Amino acid sequence: EESERVLSILNTLMNIAEAEAGMMTLERQRVDLCQLVREVVDIYEYVAEERRVEVRPDLPARCEVWVDPTRMRQVFGNLLDNALKYTPEGGRVTITAHSENGHAVVRFRDTGLGISPEEQDKIWARLYRSDKSRSQRGLGLGLSLVKAFVEAHQGTVAVSSRLGEGSEFSVSLPVGETSPGGCANRPHR
Repeated sequence: EESERVLSILNTLMNIAEAEAGMMTLERQRVDLCQLVREVVDIYEYVAEERRVEVRPDLPARCEVWVDPTRMRQVFGNLLDNALKYTPEGGRVTITAHSENGHAVVRFRDTGLGISPEEQDKIWARLYRSDKSRSQRGLGLGLSLVKAFVEAHQGTVAVSSRLGEGSEFSVSLPVGETSPGGCANRPHR
């Protein structure tokens, strides 16, 4: 088990290093980002039920972008996993998407513990674990992987958080070069 854990850490660190160095091979294709989010929500449905946290996707019918779907599933999986980990029983995670200035923006908002202002810049660093997160499972690599993968897609990721009120993580990805894409206006839940 310990060998598998170390191998997992090394593989994740290699993925992050490749992405940061611009050497990661991305299998880009036109995909519906909202469908990727829905797939991740389905995967985490049992975890949410077990933790008694409501996951509320409030997504448009479609949100097309030019990305590597496997890498984006990892990004959304990490963000949802963190939101569920740090949201107490009875809390809520809301996921929204919209188009903004040629970008598709996906937001994960939770009613969890929140992140102190002095820690908000540190959470993206490899192996960083805040005092509050040390009691939770994890390696301290999830958010650095999120940042590296999003930036490998020429996107940005940001956090807005208040202690005791929750956090919001925003992923902004360029729609792509080959067609307009973007998010449809009508909601689909």
